[in-house]
Amino acid sequence: MKSAMGAAFVLGAAAWGWRHQIRERRRRWDTLGDLIRLLNRIGEEIRLRRTSLPRLLESLGHGRTPAVAAFCVAAAGAMNRGEPLAEAWRAASGALPLGAEDRSAFLALGESLQGDEEQVCKAISLAARFLARSLEEARARRRETERREAALWLSAGALLVILLI
Repeated sequence: MKSAMGAAFVLGAAAWGWRHQIRERRRRWDTLGDLIRLLNRIGEEIRLRRTSLPRLLESLGHGRTPAVAAFCVAAAGAMNRGEPLAEAWRAASGALPLGAEDRSAFLALGESLQGDEEQVCKAISLAARFLARSLEEARARRRETERREAALWLSAGALLVILLI
């Protein structure tokens, strides 16, 4: 009886781990999609209204996913305190749930947001396209990734059940 309950708990934990991993991946995707929308909006605002970046981040940060809103607040606050743009961008982006390639592209954008309007808008557009392509590729691999993860989690749970019995 105890081993059956232990087996049920182990399998339940494996299922919980699998679902948690799915939620984390969806959170990353939501954040990535929101960052793409934010970058597109920043590019439009710079082109049309020529708004300063700290004020722009403060205003565009409202109504975003929690990670993107926190990034906007942190970056704008750091720039308002006098930190250089690249350092504020790097520090604020540390909490974003991004993959390694996406993070490096986003950090590179922070380095290239200085210069004239045309260069800044071009850098924003390139970064947004890179992130959009990355999101599209991740969504295309979704089914395969979820199957592999389900097999891994449930196999690990089954192995632990076998070892318990």
